[in-house]
Amino acid sequence: MNVIILGATGQISSYLIERLLNETTVQLTLYGHHVTQRITVIDDKREHLVDGDILDEATLNQAMVGQDFVFLNTPTAEAMNATAAAMKKAGIRRLVISGTIGLYNEVGGKFGEWGKSMMAYFTNRQPERDAIAALDQDNAIDYTYVRMSMLYNNAAKTDYTLVPFGTPVTGAQVSRQAVAHFITDMVKAPTTHQNENVAIIETGSENLAKPSFY
Repeated sequence: MNVIILGATGQISSYLIERLLNETTVQLTLYGHHVTQRITVIDDKREHLVDGDILDEATLNQAMVGQDFVFLNTPTAEAMNATAAAMKKAGIRRLVISGTIGLYNEVGGKFGEWGKSMMAYFTNRQPERDAIAALDQDNAIDYTYVRMSMLYNNAAKTDYTLVPFGTPVTGAQVSRQAVAHFITDMVKAPTTHQNENVAIIETGSENLAKPSFY
């Protein structure tokens, strides 16, 4: 299987790359700004670096050729729309996007009350919701939108709990390593969670009033 990671220099991408190299035999295309300068290749037989912007149509289209699975680590509306267009040109169906909770006013409990006090964190982002809705209605793409709770790094916390769309999200945190675990699980079984919009939280964080690292 060929997997392309868009936004490959991000922290989640770095943990994902490590997991995929260790746990699968996939071929990786690592795409992003100055990746040839910012990423140290571990396995030159399996990692292919492409310097490019997601909004650079020609470069993105070329990088998409021959891919089977796309991970987008840049969840802006523009990036989602550009990625979908390039995927359809290349005939690729499977897409996973790492995004954030709070898009649908779904954050509840004590954590939700605390989140409202963090004015910049939970915001109204209609363009992103519109881009996700367009994917949901597009029969040419099988997407998974992953709404991540507040992120931190903890290599010991790789377990996760998924919260279905429409269910209040009370889990206050999730590690980037756990998110990478979930995405790796989908690479291993690409038909799972197709056409789903799910939240991911750290198991056991449902009753926290705020993230443990605040």
